[in-house]
Amino acid sequence: MRNPLPAAIAWLFVLSCSAPMSPPPPPNSAAVLLLVRGAEGTDQIRIDDNVVARLVATDGGWVLQADHVSATLGSSARSIDADQPYPRREVIEGRLAGPGGAAFRQEYTRLAPPAPLPIEGLGLEVASDEPGLNREQHDELRAWLASQQLARNTAPFEAVHEADAGRELTVWYEVSGRRKNGIFTDASSGDVLASFDSLYRSEDGKLKIHHKRTGENGRFSYHRRSLELADTIAANDEQGDALQAHHCGCYGYAIAADAMTLGDLLYQVEADWLDDRVGAGFFLGLEQRDGFPWIGLGDRRRMRDLARRATAYYLKDARGDLFAEVRLDLPSNPSSPGLGPIRYRISHSLAGGPLVALARVEHTESEIRIDLYGDEEWEASLERLDSLLAAMPTQVERGDGVRDSHLGEIERLVDWVRLLRNPGASQLADVVSDVDALHAADKVRALLAPEIERFTAGTDDTHAMPPALMRGPG
Repeated sequence: MRNPLPAAIAWLFVLSCSAPMSPPPPPNSAAVLLLVRGAEGTDQIRIDDNVVARLVATDGGWVLQADHVSATLGSSARSIDADQPYPRREVIEGRLAGPGGAAFRQEYTRLAPPAPLPIEGLGLEVASDEPGLNREQHDELRAWLASQQLARNTAPFEAVHEADAGRELTVWYEVSGRRKNGIFTDASSGDVLASFDSLYRSEDGKLKIHHKRTGENGRFSYHRRSLELADTIAANDEQGDALQAHHCGCYGYAIAADAMTLGDLLYQVEADWLDDRVGAGFFLGLEQRDGFPWIGLGDRRRMRDLARRATAYYLKDARGDLFAEVRLDLPSNPSSPGLGPIRYRISHSLAGGPLVALARVEHTESEIRIDLYGDEEWEASLERLDSLLAAMPTQVERGDGVRDSHLGEIERLVDWVRLLRNPGASQLADVVSDVDALHAADKVRALLAPEIERFTAGTDDTHAMPPALMRGPG
């Protein structure tokens, strides 16, 4: 019999190819936006070399202090059941002082605390399992809850999920950080201006289960029957089109949207992983890919989590052609937990042309720096960047410490600067809402408008519109 060892070594010790080349480096930036984290809860916002505002941390929020703008942002939470910390109703409220003052309020029900990626992937013991199957992961999940100063008990979360979905909670991903029944209101009048929700994907009128691969005797052998989710954001306006992000349930690894829809328009946000082989469990090997060099034995989970980081997000039209991208330069071995410092290189195309640089973002513990590019005024590039971030609600809404928590922070800085440049109700609304509930659909429509025909869905299976969303089996 042939010795299988050399083949195994050849498989494990792999020399990877580097990623495709990005667009050429841009010229000098048109403007530099900077958020510098200061001591004692005071941050500075700078445009080029000028300090234009200070953000002073308060209990649950921020106060924006500038010569011509004064705004406050606060948050609070209350448990729906007095005996349980979750689910709970969370509220964010913002106010703009002065003659053009405005006030907005965002609130939603949080089903469970957001968890880092390794926790999201943990499975629970369920009735259909053989006795003892997945007991270790379930115990680890209970231990994580205790580390969050919560009861070492998943039963309340299981009950909430079963009431919502009509089936057992199998993977923590199905409830981790999920936000239901979100509304965005004019705080002065109480009028509901927009809504947002985390729902389920459907398949033949039923809940869609992720990657239904079966093994012997028809049992599932790949993933733990996790449900595919779909986020929806809709403003109460004349257009009436909801922005929807359909994404799968890969053990909580779902940071991209395999289908994004806006009315009858279709596009997607595809993630390029650093190294899927390690993510699949191979943790002994030689790697010389950019940003992920390592050799020898390592902690299996640590290697898996490092590998399951995205090196790029590709935004593609209904036919699969690229119209924007966000590339990430990652540290090879960041401190655990967390992503470490990251550089984002953001590019887009106009009228079907080649990709051109839009922005570069440096994110570290001490600051966020945004370099804006383009031949137009830098404020126009800022608005285009804002629209591009609005087109990625899955990433912004569901980020965490391992997957990608930075995009939401970057969008918040963009929103603060937009408010400083043009203080008014519209800009305040985006500061208050971390998913741009009031304007997300309009921003994405404007982003797609120059080439709208590219985003019209076809009738074939690859580029067809996804099925309608479901709350649960009813």
